[in-house]
Amino acid sequence: MVCLIGIDIGSTNTKVCAFDEGGSLLASATQPTPWRAVGPRRAHAHASALWATAAECLRTLTAQLNPSDVAGVAVASIGETGVALDARGEPLCKVLAWYDECSLPQAQAVEALLGSRRIYQATGLPPGHTYTALKLLWLQQVHPDVLAHTTHWLPVCDYVAACLGAQPAMGYSQASRSMLMKLETRCWWQEGLQALGLPGSILPQLLPEGSPTGRVTPAAAQQTDLLAGTPIFLGGHDHVCGALAAGVLSPGAVLDSTGTTEAQLTAIAAVQQHLAAANQAFCLGCHVVPDTYYATGAILGAGGLLAWLVDLLGLTNVDELLSLAQTSSPGAEGLYLLPHLAGAGSPDRDSGARGILVGLTLSHRRADLARAAFEGLAYELRVLWQALEAYSGVPIKHVVGVGGGARSAAWSQLKADVTGHALTVPQQSEAVAQGAALLAGLGAGVYADAVSAVDRIRQAESRYQPEPERQARYDQLYEGYIIKLREKAAMLGSLSGHCYLELATKSI
Repeated sequence: MVCLIGIDIGSTNTKVCAFDEGGSLLASATQPTPWRAVGPRRAHAHASALWATAAECLRTLTAQLNPSDVAGVAVASIGETGVALDARGEPLCKVLAWYDECSLPQAQAVEALLGSRRIYQATGLPPGHTYTALKLLWLQQVHPDVLAHTTHWLPVCDYVAACLGAQPAMGYSQASRSMLMKLETRCWWQEGLQALGLPGSILPQLLPEGSPTGRVTPAAAQQTDLLAGTPIFLGGHDHVCGALAAGVLSPGAVLDSTGTTEAQLTAIAAVQQHLAAANQAFCLGCHVVPDTYYATGAILGAGGLLAWLVDLLGLTNVDELLSLAQTSSPGAEGLYLLPHLAGAGSPDRDSGARGILVGLTLSHRRADLARAAFEGLAYELRVLWQALEAYSGVPIKHVVGVGGGARSAAWSQLKADVTGHALTVPQQSEAVAQGAALLAGLGAGVYADAVSAVDRIRQAESRYQPEPERQARYDQLYEGYIIKLREKAAMLGSLSGHCYLELATKSI
């Protein structure tokens, strides 16, 4: 039996999963990813702890398998987090979380130096503090001795692969999150590196995902219980690996990944026109599917908003919040919530945006506030999808829901009713690990190409169709959301860093 292993190094958990060639899950193991919070929006980890966690998961996994069946391993991870390594391959410093805000000053300086339009036209990315370039600039300015001794900078997934025995390399999907790759030519952006004064020599060779990069060493075999000599293949960015497993391979298909952030991703055929126009509503990048790109955007802080409400309302978890929301009627008794508590993502892109409640009265209950939150997220999803259709020029034909939120039938149905788009939710929940395993299968020759790989792993799924009466009702409510809340927010300036709470005497 052929066995393929995918490793997912995430913001919350590290997951290692084994699949057969038909996509059935054979075994899995999970451990919390060892991040340590050191302040608001600040966190780091020790590289050795990241590897030790992955190795422990692999030991647990291989105990459930015949290691000789493993045809390949590939690793996926969060995109912007990287590891500085010396000439011996040893980590030189702690690993900054992708969202760590230590690099905010560097982001502001880079935007002033290069301009957002120039950056986007080269890299497909609007300026932001999360990208690799900004983390490297922070090191250069705060810990210059570390950068001076850095031989390789590897994303976390490629660092874990190197610990297994892979040669240093990076896939195009990971490089897409660096703000250092010239997107159209898929090579390092030499002009940008020179302007920023960063050493291009520390950046690894760029290769297509699924490329062979090495074999498990005897030392790594001892730590993981994999067989020495097991092939290692190049993995990629977690969201894009998830898109591969979900079958989001061509224009018109959208991946809706609901977690801390509600991320959206659609495949696009070419980027030249988008780069030239420099409409920065969405990020662009390379798909793990050859000769394919993607556009992605997000509702920032979706999970954070719900967690905040869980705490505010004295509940236990989001499931309880969702159950409470269902005791209110569609429209939340006239209550609207603009869910920008963590800023606005696509298509507005305003980190200073704040949340708004409109229509609040003394008669509103906790259930109405809960429902307004879920509805607000669904309205924003509709806004985002409409903008994504205009940006890509392709109507949305197919939506696949993954992540923790997708496991809720009520939440998925609400999205379908509000947006008018059907949602398909695969029962296999580990899309990122499965996408990495598929890349290993492509590299090992188990699958001929990405399309045939996805066809081979067709799996059980749930489908949520818009219910006509509720959809008609939400069409009316959505008009109110746009006119009475979103347009009002723009007029009042809530997209410029202010927070407004409107107390109305009657529902709107």
